[in-house]
Amino acid sequence: MSKQYDKIIKEVLKDVIDTLLTSVIGLKTVKSTPVETKLQITNEREADFIVMVELEDASQCLVHIEFQTTNYAKMAYRELRYWVYITEVYDIQPLQYVFYIGSEPLTMPDTIKTKTVDYRYNLIDMRNVDCDKFLYSNRPEEVIIAILCNYQKKGVKIFIREILNRLKELVPEETLRGKHIRQVEVLSQLRDLQDEVCKEAEAMAIMYDMERDVRFKQGLAEGQRRGLLKGQQKGLLEGQRKGLLEGKREGLLEGIELGLELKYGAFGLDLMDMVRAVDSIDKLEHLKNLIKKTSSLDELRGFFRENI
Repeated sequence: MSKQYDKIIKEVLKDVIDTLLTSVIGLKTVKSTPVETKLQITNEREADFIVMVELEDASQCLVHIEFQTTNYAKMAYRELRYWVYITEVYDIQPLQYVFYIGSEPLTMPDTIKTKTVDYRYNLIDMRNVDCDKFLYSNRPEEVIIAILCNYQKKGVKIFIREILNRLKELVPEETLRGKHIRQVEVLSQLRDLQDEVCKEAEAMAIMYDMERDVRFKQGLAEGQRRGLLKGQQKGLLEGQRKGLLEGKREGLLEGIELGLELKYGAFGLDLMDMVRAVDSIDKLEHLKNLIKKTSSLDELRGFFRENI
């Protein structure tokens, strides 16, 4: 998994760690607290998630969670290294869980058994987890996770419609709902379901429309106002003309930045340096419209390769 894609997955999944601990792993938790994930002994490694969990019986345990999108033949050795690092740093032996969220059949080993080592971590295939565990939750963050689970008893179209309908019911605010639907799209790639998700979302007319967003309109108007003010202060007709153009440019930049953040999060904002290098109002207009139509950052990068 690429580092960029890995970060996106972590961003989407971080809000459901408590649910995975209780609904999938089965721990009777009272509270969980994130723990520093960077572990430096002889070389630095960063775990996906480490949480200190308080259980109903008042005991505590340290839980280490990894998400894996591909079958890694040496996963058991990686987990054993984590076990050693975490135990040495925190002086607590962690419970270790790897959630496999890939599309291929699970083939990773979960044990190391030799004459001198007998080690095992917990390996969970999310495709075997019933999607109903998450689908009927009242938390949209949990509904999103259903896309990774077993939906065979429903059929793909009904399954995706149920997810989108649940998000529509739970999140009436359009901008936030659009963000959650984009997260479903990201995770759906792990199940080869992105085309179906996009088609169903479009058919249900619940996708986020950037140009209807109040903040986008305000940003555009404010940018135009600032540009006009600059021109008026110069007191020259030419200055006003340039000011209007500059205002429109500022408004488009603010609108594009907002659109990138809402659709792609922090990774979308990484493109803003290239956006600011675009010197044509028409090209910025085209880019603004392109953001609404694209489903990946790679498609947008193609625009910059052609226009910068």
